[in-house]
Amino acid sequence: MSTAQQPDAPVLRIRSLSKTYGSGETAVYALRDVDLDVRAGEFLVLLGASGSGKSTLLNILGGLDRPSTGEVEFLDHRLTDAPDEELTRYRREHVGFVFQFYNLIPSLTVRENVALVTDIASNPMPVDEALALVALTPRQDHFPSQLSGGEQQRVAIARAIV
Repeated sequence: MSTAQQPDAPVLRIRSLSKTYGSGETAVYALRDVDLDVRAGEFLVLLGASGSGKSTLLNILGGLDRPSTGEVEFLDHRLTDAPDEELTRYRREHVGFVFQFYNLIPSLTVRENVALVTDIASNPMPVDEALALVALTPRQDHFPSQLSGGEQQRVAIARAIV
């Protein structure tokens, strides 16, 4: 039986994860020797001071960045040294991003911003359903500049859900 099929086995496994920017005396250690297991259905919160490595960790877990050392496994896939094509497939099929600055396209409506990802997702949720989940159906024809910050964030969440 594979690790991912065992009851209570982690779906995401991180071992001795480190990320260093630069080298020598100017080296900045964003992460040092992080171990983490995440099981299906778990809800996690990352808390820490600015500069403590939260975004670096999330970028590595999302396949946007690579660690300096250590291992990252998702189900039975080793992501640490996966080729770019495999990381792209991982992001497309298993990861949803809500960026700090939302990355909404100003010339597109709420609905159009959410619908963007339907072309690359293998089994996308219907856009109307995602908008309803984040209570944005009445605002679907508005542009980002016509929304509050919280509404813009909910557009980004709907896009990640889709």
